Amino acid sequence: MIRLMVVDVDGVISRGEAAPLDFAVLQRLAECNDSARRDATYPSVTLCTGRPAPYVEVLMQAIHSHYPAIYENGAGLFVPEPYGFKWHSAITPAMQARLARFQTVLHEALVAADLAYLQPGKTASLSLFPCQGVPLGTIAAEAGRLAREFGGEFIVEETATCLNVIVRGIDKAEGVRWLARETGIPLHDMAGVGDSGSDVKFMRLLGWMAAPGNAHASVKQLAHYTSPYEDGPGLLDILARLPRP
Repeated sequence: MIRLMVVDVDGVISRGEAAPLDFAVLQRLAECNDSARRDATYPSVTLCTGRPAPYVEVLMQAIHSHYPAIYENGAGLFVPEPYGFKWHSAITPAMQARLARFQTVLHEALVAADLAYLQPGKTASLSLFPCQGVPLGTIAAEAGRLAREFGGEFIVEETATCLNVIVRGIDKAEGVRWLARETGIPLHDMAGVGDSGSDVKFMRLLGWMAAPGNAHASVKQLAHYTSPYEDGPGLLDILARLPRP
């Protein structure tokens, strides 16, 4: 039985950065979580995303989720009950200082050159977006080269719209393992929904996997079910097909 559905945000719940939120989708997820509180046969829904903690906290309130949620690609857990935030043990002050130095290097090479900009609000990871007219591959190549100069301590992952810089050893797969330890829910009793190649890492650990219609081919190949609908409507379609007793 699937007890917890773990979903990505951009490209799954929403169409991504700056896109309007579909409040009907959020309301349906809230109803699902309300039902799960009353009836153990209903699956709960939580988040696994690269978004920063404040954004995740707001979405968790919107969907009435009571389980922890993964933010910054596994670097942290937002815990609704009792309220709080937890950082992965690898995110030490020394590691954050090294990440800050790498951010300075990226700023000088890419931001100051008007090739990219950094998404604000992150503490244990970075997200770089290309400036208008700049191919994502251009900044990916340079960011990857600079990361290698730091001895491979940081991984640069390319998504559909941006680059994520994460600490080696911390990713969404590590996030769901941490989530399993925190909740006591085995990985095989969780379902995963994602749309990008970086989501494959966590999805393949779980008992059931699904993808919206806009997902990357690598995700669709892995999924037990692929919805014909994109992002939010696709997620609701997936929710209706979730294995239940």
